[in-house]
Amino acid sequence: MNINRSALFWGVMLTGAGLLALADQMGYTDTFSPQVWMAVLGAISLAGLVSYALSGWKEWVWLFPVGIFGGLAFVVGLADSRPDSAAVGSPLFFGLLLPFIGAYLTDRGRNWWAIIPGGVMLFLALTTLLVNTVHGEWIGALFLFLIALSFLVVYLNDRTRVWALLVAYIIGVLSIAPMMASGGETAAYYGPIFLFAIALPFFILYFRSVDNWWAIIPAGAVTTTAIVAALAIAGLVRNEMEGGFANAVIMGGLAATFAVVWLRHARQWAKIATIALLVMAVGSVFLVTYTQILWPLVIVIVGIYLFFTALRPRHV
Repeated sequence: MNINRSALFWGVMLTGAGLLALADQMGYTDTFSPQVWMAVLGAISLAGLVSYALSGWKEWVWLFPVGIFGGLAFVVGLADSRPDSAAVGSPLFFGLLLPFIGAYLTDRGRNWWAIIPGGVMLFLALTTLLVNTVHGEWIGALFLFLIALSFLVVYLNDRTRVWALLVAYIIGVLSIAPMMASGGETAAYYGPIFLFAIALPFFILYFRSVDNWWAIIPAGAVTTTAIVAALAIAGLVRNEMEGGFANAVIMGGLAATFAVVWLRHARQWAKIATIALLVMAVGSVFLVTYTQILWPLVIVIVGIYLFFTALRPRHV
């Protein structure tokens, strides 16, 4: 005889709930101890687990009553012993995490989406568990980190979902910010760290294939900016004279970047950019008190170079 387990389960549960409601109306529930409620909720959770097992461990939706009522059973027990702790609510969120884990493990290809709500449930569970013992900045970092981890698993499950890897990387980098906020003066260094993190994917693209020669330009530019920002935060760039050296570092870094494009990848236009940036780097040092004339001077030098290049006879 085929039995509709779903109808049987919900029929028993609703019948039991109706009897409890009737007992409450008649004044009998006042005598129920937390242990009785734990037993009732635990029995419902166990019934859901049995139904899940009878389905061949495939119908993961049974894990919802397993997790919810099992979590509530623990909540009742913790509320009786630790009523003032936020950790009381964590078992419920751990219980809600179960069906999403089951969905993902049942069919990783089709149920990849379960990783995202699962990550949210894990965050809520850990937050309620740790909120009384850790700083708020770490809670924020944990939230961003778990979201990044969720998208990383989505990518690892299917390497064609490059968008998920990009989201995981960006959110993972952002997760550093709340932690550094609790570091006092060192929090300011998050800016350069974030810039280095932006440059890293471009470096990876550049070294993976010679066809990605263009990636060295944003990689070098952002890295140079990050270095100057770190020097400024460290107090090494404070006045006009030191600012001239900061400009020299920026121009020198950009010149080195375009020199790679010129010398390694034979892009002749990069030669002009390299020379112009080197002139600007030198000028930033020697004309530090005349920075207002630096840019016009560089433009004139580049113009003269292009003028003589155009007049130079070409060898056929």
